[in-house]
Amino acid sequence: MFDFARLDAAVLLTLRVCIAELRDADDSLAMVACGMVEDLTGFFVAGAGATWVAGLEGANAGKAELVWSPSEWPLFAKDPDDTAPGRVTRAIWALSGTHTIIDGTGQELEADAYAALRRQYENRIVRAIQQMQAGGELRDAAGNDVWIWLHSADDADPELDERSFAALQVIELARDFDDRFGAGGDRLLARISV
Repeated sequence: MFDFARLDAAVLLTLRVCIAELRDADDSLAMVACGMVEDLTGFFVAGAGATWVAGLEGANAGKAELVWSPSEWPLFAKDPDDTAPGRVTRAIWALSGTHTIIDGTGQELEADAYAALRRQYENRIVRAIQQMQAGGELRDAAGNDVWIWLHSADDADPELDERSFAALQVIELARDFDDRFGAGGDRLLARISV
C-alpha cells in the first residue's frame, strides 16, 4: 500500500503557491489548468484571465482553439522556492519507482500497478483542488469561482480534461465544457468575458 502523505502535501503546496502567483499576475484570473503528462512527473500550472479572453478577436470557433488549450494561455506559474525536478515530481517518482531506475537502486512498478498509481495521482490532485475550493481559495476578486481542471498535456488521456472538469465544477458547466469546441464553448466564453 502506498503512503500518499508526501505527495498530497507537495501537490497542495505547489497548487497554492502557483495559483497565488497567477492571481497576482492577473486579477481577472478566470481559468487554471494543471497540465499532466503520461510519465508521472509533476504538473505545470497555467492560467488565463477574463480580460485575456475578452481581448481575443475573431469568431468563437477560433477563440475556442486558444481558450481551451492551456499551452496557449498567457500565464504560467512556478513555485520559486521549489528546486528541479520539483517536489511533486520527487514525491510521485518515489511512489512509482522511477527514481530508483534513474539511480539504479530498484525497479519500476508493473504496468497494472503503474496505471493504478497514475489514477490515484489524478484523484489526489482533484482532491487537493476540491479542498481549496471548499476553503474559498479558488475565487476571483469579485467572488466568482475560478474554473480549474487537469489537462492532458501530451494527449495521452483524451478524457482527462472532461473528467476532471466534471469532478470540479457544477453539472451545467461540465455539460458545456464537454461541448467546448461547439455551442457549449460559446456559452462558457460568454460567462467569462468581461
